Amino acid sequence: MSSRPANQTADKLLQAAHDLLVERSGQSASVSEICARAEVNVAMVKYCFGSKDGLLDAVLERALRQLTGELQRLAGADLTPESKLRRHVAEVARNYVRVPYVNRLMNERLLAAEPDAVDQISASFAVPARDWYAQLLADGRAADGWRSFDPTLFFFAVIGLCEFLFSARPLLERGFGESIDGDLVERFSTQIAELVIGGVHGPPPPAIVATDSCDPEGAAR
Repeated sequence: MSSRPANQTADKLLQAAHDLLVERSGQSASVSEICARAEVNVAMVKYCFGSKDGLLDAVLERALRQLTGELQRLAGADLTPESKLRRHVAEVARNYVRVPYVNRLMNERLLAAEPDAVDQISASFAVPARDWYAQLLADGRAADGWRSFDPTLFFFAVIGLCEFLFSARPLLERGFGESIDGDLVERFSTQIAELVIGGVHGPPPPAIVATDSCDPEGAAR
């Protein structure tokens, strides 16, 4: 098979997997289901991606690069740092609805602790996002006197704030009788944005004093 038909088949498989995972709110789909949706032979998964895991890695990689592209476009927008941060938080929340499988697939790969997978996620999304935060925080300090934050920890804080609503969706729905719809996502993203904006504008934090509280022997001394 020439490279062009193979690339076209790979694209069909990627799109079919994406569509099924979105329709199922991130829950998995079998190889046969993906191939039936793509209208290709099941053997093409191995031919194009090596395995189902290889296909899912490629789906995740494509989604993460799209998210990074959103950051790059936002970086070039003629907006204040605060407006960029507010818009970014809203985009993160909406993306958990638009591509609900990203969190599950990424966590599975990270929990497996496979170096190649971790490196790929870092290169595709985490490091570019951290660098974007670093520039945004620097711009905010210069323009509006924002507090100084470690951009790596800021990246984990913002993504973590947005992520739990969606990873704990059954708790939201069964425990609190809520459903994730457009209105709830907008209210949620607005509230998260207020928390984050309030943090960057707030007074300097108190100095952190090191203690031995986590050391059982130290606590006894």
